[in-house]
Amino acid sequence: MKKIRFQAEPAGGFYNTLKHRVYTHFRENKINRYANPQAIVKACVFFGIYLSLYTGILTLPMPPGLFFLSWFLMGVFILFTAMSIVHDAAHNAFSSKKWVNQLLLRFANLVGGDGYMYKYKHTVSHHPYTNIHGIDIDLEQSALVRVTPYTKSRAKHRYQYWYMKVLYPFYILFWVLLRDFKYYRMQKIGPVAAHHNRVHWVMLFTSKLFYIFYMLVLPCLILPVPFWQVLLGFFLMHVGSGIVAMFALLANHVVEDSLFVVPDADGLIKCSWGEHQLRTTDDYSPDSGVISFMFSGLNHHVAHHLFPNYCHVHYPVITKIVRATALEFGLRYRYNSITGGLQSHFRLLRKLSKTTAA
Repeated sequence: MKKIRFQAEPAGGFYNTLKHRVYTHFRENKINRYANPQAIVKACVFFGIYLSLYTGILTLPMPPGLFFLSWFLMGVFILFTAMSIVHDAAHNAFSSKKWVNQLLLRFANLVGGDGYMYKYKHTVSHHPYTNIHGIDIDLEQSALVRVTPYTKSRAKHRYQYWYMKVLYPFYILFWVLLRDFKYYRMQKIGPVAAHHNRVHWVMLFTSKLFYIFYMLVLPCLILPVPFWQVLLGFFLMHVGSGIVAMFALLANHVVEDSLFVVPDADGLIKCSWGEHQLRTTDDYSPDSGVISFMFSGLNHHVAHHLFPNYCHVHYPVITKIVRATALEFGLRYRYNSITGGLQSHFRLLRKLSKTTAA
């Protein structure tokens, strides 16, 4: 495949105008683009709740209902914590200090993921080449689901509208147990030939083993409960994370009005990069302060894709500038409600279950 290229940004076009307005707003109001005290306190609170739930499970006598609920809520706050720090850290947006971002990125390893691989695939594939078939790795995470018209249609996809409703809550469990290993074995991620230093492989295996130890083995050693109850709790924890992930991640790029792009024979995308991001990204509930707080700005996904090196806490104000500028240039700003976006995703699955590859 030839190198992917975008049309040049016009000097007075949408994205250059938008960047000027955003930079001017931050400069004139003397706002630092990194995390502010609100973002730091929120991350600490989310992490504190997660840690308190884990400590409570290990030390407090609980009836079965409360025991399993605590595991489930721990999964919820694992993901809330990760969304509040790991996503920004992957873009060096949480702190101006690189080592702080690198440290925070490794929170993903603490909770079963791999911070290095998350940043690698996220920043070399998904962000530069959003929704471009064959390049954006996020469009092809599993052969079980078909989310673009360019993906090969398989017989099982006829039922994806139904079975993915059952499987999506296990997305984080799949990530922890399988997905990172799959990505490490890939020879190419996006347009880049993948090569990972030995230290990353060592970190992958040691952090996975540590996660299994403190989440599964240690509770079995400490708690006076049968193994199956700990295993069920571990399972419910990942279901809690998976349900949050469904709402947080499915409404941004793969809904009914999402644009999926194939470059021409010369590798050219026939619009500028900034306009491409606007065309291929949806927000959800952008005017909800509660959703913005809990989901750490992932609902302001258009602003994030256009300004990924800004901490999520600044996205609401950036979104207002994006909406006004898009309207001025006659471009569509795409958004849903949080529930409407999820419903739209499943309608897309239904539609693609009945069509063959383009």
